Amino acid sequence: MANLPPLHLYLLAHPKSDEANAIAADLMRRFVEPPASGGLRIPVFFTPDRGDDLPPALDGEGGINLCAAQHTIVVVLGDERMVRTVPEGAGDAWVDFVRDALAQTPVGASPHHTLPVALDQAGFQLSGEHHVLPALLKPDMAAPEAAERRLVEISFHIAARAIQLLEHGKVPELAPGRMKAPVQMFVSHAKADLAADRQDPVRQTRDLVHQGELPIDQWYDAEQIAPGQKFADAIRAGAGDCSIMLAFHTDHYGSRPWCRREVLEAKERGVHILIVDALESGEPRSFPYAGNVPVIRWQFRDPRVDAGRVIDRAVLEALRFKYNRAMLEAISESDEVVLPAPPEAVTLAYPRLGEKKGKVFLYPDPPLGREELELLQRLRPKLSFVTPLTKIAQWPRPKWIDTITVSISESDDLRRYGLSTEHFDTLSDEIHLYLLLAGLKIAYGGALQADFTKGSNFTLRLFELVRAYSGLAEGVGSKPLKEAILNVAPWPLYLGYGEGEWKLFSGKVAKYQPAPRPDLPWNDDEVFPVTDGRRTTKADTPQRRYAWARGLTAMRERITEDSQARLVLGGKLRGFSGLVPGVVEEAWLSLRNKHPLFVAGGFGGAARAVGDLLLGKVRPEFSGEWPRQTIADYDASRALYDQHGGDFVSLEHIGRDLRDLRATGLQDALNNGLDEAENEELILSTNPQQIAGLVLRGLGRLSR
Repeated sequence: MANLPPLHLYLLAHPKSDEANAIAADLMRRFVEPPASGGLRIPVFFTPDRGDDLPPALDGEGGINLCAAQHTIVVVLGDERMVRTVPEGAGDAWVDFVRDALAQTPVGASPHHTLPVALDQAGFQLSGEHHVLPALLKPDMAAPEAAERRLVEISFHIAARAIQLLEHGKVPELAPGRMKAPVQMFVSHAKADLAADRQDPVRQTRDLVHQGELPIDQWYDAEQIAPGQKFADAIRAGAGDCSIMLAFHTDHYGSRPWCRREVLEAKERGVHILIVDALESGEPRSFPYAGNVPVIRWQFRDPRVDAGRVIDRAVLEALRFKYNRAMLEAISESDEVVLPAPPEAVTLAYPRLGEKKGKVFLYPDPPLGREELELLQRLRPKLSFVTPLTKIAQWPRPKWIDTITVSISESDDLRRYGLSTEHFDTLSDEIHLYLLLAGLKIAYGGALQADFTKGSNFTLRLFELVRAYSGLAEGVGSKPLKEAILNVAPWPLYLGYGEGEWKLFSGKVAKYQPAPRPDLPWNDDEVFPVTDGRRTTKADTPQRRYAWARGLTAMRERITEDSQARLVLGGKLRGFSGLVPGVVEEAWLSLRNKHPLFVAGGFGGAARAVGDLLLGKVRPEFSGEWPRQTIADYDASRALYDQHGGDFVSLEHIGRDLRDLRATGLQDALNNGLDEAENEELILSTNPQQIAGLVLRGLGRLSR
């Protein structure tokens, strides 16, 4: 259990329900924030879409493996489309799935949880015996407000159950009057801020919790301290038992000794704090120990909206704090002490750290700036403070390895694996951030597009990542790389480049290198003519597809020579310009040249096809028929190799080579420093930290 990720979240919707899938995507954005942002980073998966509209299997091939994490939450977003029984309906399949999922995740006993949600009246049909969370649109609200309120409500219940799983190991059975609510808020406030008209932030927040009937317990000194009880004892007990402290930072707050004591009590006990900035005029002196925590601003416009924002943020912050602790404990070494929040000077005053001199303290990313770390180490020279990114940056890189080629493009079957384009962009960016922080240059044979407003261009995102990571590199003690990207552009792609593309290479972010032009019997204008001032570079004729295939192979051979290893992930299996999917050809070139190859197939696409074949599974792509059925002008383009030259290697040929290599075992076949079990783990993983960690572990074991 300790080596498993702490939490997985499945957001399941009927593949053809636009509304339910949009809600799932919006929920994912609440639980998966950008890499190194310091926000929530819970692994989220959608419905694996196999084209049959049926729910995934439980603990089956290509389905949901509840035990792949210490805790798994399965959210089923039910609506009319999910329970439809007429033609093109799934019948009782989703109802049966919910019944089986609930049976496998019993409340009060299981480390996992199933949460059925009704988005409309039909959604209640998911279960007639268990509670189904009502999340119907409120007819008395404007559409945008109602949709946002519904999203927040679903998010709240997911977060509350996640908090219970991480805190208790299960979702406790409800016993009215005896079981405390899943979210415990300690409300720290100055009594002078309680206005008689009940419009003050403290009362507005309290009243909204009561009116919304949310399962939240709130600790107020006016209500929880018994007559005759000591303030200090009551505060200590309340702070120690809460999920999060809400501190309403008003004009009076910093001047009240009991408010200051509550904050210090929370920090000493390791309780998370959310500051509600409700200053109106200001204060003569701010309380210095109320920093180093998240802050939300009370807008003083619509008090109900403000209170809703505060409650929503508080619950997500409580989850982030508990998830950070669980995640760090799962990856910490035996000599590391976990801090679920960044350290500060006041942290060093408490005995729980003072007794552990000489220890390493692991806290969540992003790492503190150098100026903060220097102050902490001046106060306690024998202590060291690291984050997961810091540990990656301290990777002992073999001197002969400085560049890794990343073969990547968006998969066209992401939904089959319960992922989305947004998943792929976010998680792949995180992998590349880790590689950069480890001191590796990234070589990429990718496209820049003149119209940067269309789609998600990986090369542009990679350039922006390089610009942003230099600040992080300083925080982890790593020297930012100059020209951290080697962009090798294939002919004929760069024939269409102009000012928009060339300006991206200013500022030493990336080095540009054109790939060799293949030896063809035509000049550029003959095969890719200029019409109305624009050059046509589409692979829309046999001649042009042949030219593209030759140019792409030349680029892939050049980039293989210029790097010491290759990581493949994603990759199109349809709609590419050559005669072989790019990621497949690049993987094969590395294996042919005995270059270390890392196959991350969890994101589907061409990398998954390669990984499946290496795992002994049958893939139709590596046959003689598949390319003829899939690739336009395949036979005519292939015939041009015989007429005009070039070494053509078919998918069928590559498939035979991969199967032959598989017979030698993954460790020998991939030559990447990883053993059989580690390579299998890499092929199936979607965890960016795990993928980067395995790549660096393998490279660290390699000899020249």
